[in-house]
Amino acid sequence: MNIELSDSMIPSSARTASRISTFLFKVWPLLLLLSLAPAQLSASDVTGFLPGKGQGTVAVGYTGESYDEFRVGTEKMPLPDALGEITTTSFSFWMNYGLTDRLALVVNAAYVAADSDGPAGLSDSGPQNLAVLLEMKLWESTSGSGISHSLVGAIGGSTPIESYTADAPVARGDESTDALLRLVYLLRSGSFYWSQQVGYDLRSDDAPDGIPLYTELGLSTGHWTWIVWYSQYLAQSGTDIGDPGFTFPSNKEDLQRLGAKAVVVFPNGWGGFAGAFSTLDGRNTGNATGLSAGLLRKF
Repeated sequence: MNIELSDSMIPSSARTASRISTFLFKVWPLLLLLSLAPAQLSASDVTGFLPGKGQGTVAVGYTGESYDEFRVGTEKMPLPDALGEITTTSFSFWMNYGLTDRLALVVNAAYVAADSDGPAGLSDSGPQNLAVLLEMKLWESTSGSGISHSLVGAIGGSTPIESYTADAPVARGDESTDALLRLVYLLRSGSFYWSQQVGYDLRSDDAPDGIPLYTELGLSTGHWTWIVWYSQYLAQSGTDIGDPGFTFPSNKEDLQRLGAKAVVVFPNGWGGFAGAFSTLDGRNTGNATGLSAGLLRKF
């Protein structure tokens, strides 16, 4: 289970430097926005594990991340001195509930806050998005050696919890209402599992559509599960930072992250989780690293 809310044409170096100085006032606040995209950058809102009828999990989590480097297109550079370091925190709520043994409801919501420690002193905070999905087990099979395979599909949507200005120096998101599609393959063998998710986000307004990918490897030992994960978000169109006429939501933001976490669930159903992640590569995004932790309750 993942609670991580938790988420583009590069010019030459000379052209980039010119654009940065010309568009600095409009560009640097965008970097706050780039760290505030848990709704569209996370493919982990649906897992391959479905609860039984009347069963489920509720979790609350905290994620903190920061960066002092970012990418204009694909070129990495330090943040302007006026920004210093950008820190983003999010508080998330996640739950799933089994409507039947093959059908489950997933709900995910987040409160996001971001600020810079430079002289500009920019900040923004507030509720971000609410996502609701219906997931169904489409297929399952178990081989003679005990290896099980399953395929889960999900459909749903994400919408801002409250109205806010997206095309602004500081914004908590794109204020985009999205249709979400997910497909997850899950393989289990003894205490080991591997899941691979692919999705499609059909986004509104200026925000480009995107393909979220999420890979997870897990190993259970007693009450503990140890997990390594890799996520990728591929925007299907959009602008680069500094392009003529770009808007804050319209940028093509690609992202690759690698992380690890530990989840513990005790016999009484209470548990917790903690993890860390780092940004490997991206486009028009901050080079962020972060930590997450939270509590969960299975029922």
